[in-house]
Amino acid sequence: MRNPKTPISSAAVLCAILALPVAAETPLEAALAEGQQLTADEIAARIVDHTVTARAGDRTFLFYYGDDNTLTGRMVGEDWSDTGYYAISDSDEVCLSMTPDDGRLRCMRLIAREGIVQKFNAAGELTFELLSFEPGNRL
Repeated sequence: MRNPKTPISSAAVLCAILALPVAAETPLEAALAEGQQLTADEIAARIVDHTVTARAGDRTFLFYYGDDNTLTGRMVGEDWSDTGYYAISDSDEVCLSMTPDDGRLRCMRLIAREGIVQKFNAAGELTFELLSFEPGNRL
């Protein structure tokens, strides 16, 4: 047993710290280390009254963000489409709700890095890569 009056060496403290489990970095944390989160104004300039081409895995989507806060989407080459609404928060997130959300808003952060914009959910997971922003409704 160690005498409580005996000082603990800094090496022992360092070993104890290094033995602690380290939380894994989320995809959002990694993106923030390499990129820049878009502000509410930057988000608005890119999406309001624009058609956004987005990719999730090997699927491509088109989303139109109307200037009246309506949201319309369709999957390219597939039989999926939906409508809903969106808002841009004062905490620099875009929040949206489509049919499966039952009226609940899902808020996401947009990170610009490596020439594209990535969208991350509240859990820090990558949901979409936003590839292009075209003015007007191109659906």
